[in-house]
Amino acid sequence: MKPLELPLHPHLETIFGYNGSARRVVFYWEPWADRLMYDDGNETGSANSWAYLIWAGHPSVKPHLPQVTGSLLMLERTERKLYVLSRSEALEALEGSGEAHQQSPKTPVLPLREAQRLLADFVQWLSSPSAKAA
Repeated sequence: MKPLELPLHPHLETIFGYNGSARRVVFYWEPWADRLMYDDGNETGSANSWAYLIWAGHPSVKPHLPQVTGSLLMLERTERKLYVLSRSEALEALEGSGEAHQQSPKTPVLPLREAQRLLADFVQWLSSPSAKAA
């Protein structure tokens, strides 16, 4: 597991479409579905692929992301840290953390207009000095 030093929006998991309450959530690209997926140890589902592609392709983010197929990203929501890890490391991190007992506040599902506004703010944030300093 390797920490990534890159821009981390305060609502990254919400923008990516995760509204669960787990302390740790893993995001990964599923090639057969051509979609971003999430797994928090309790729930697995499809995430917002477009938001991920916008974020991952941004010049302040892209150089920091692994180019290795099969790499996963884990967001530690309490510490607001992002890590790159293998599938086996992700399973260990989610299982070993006792996720069912360590929950963060659940993020509400956003109405479409609010989600669009948040994504627009996110794109603007990526070009801001605070994102570049992260």
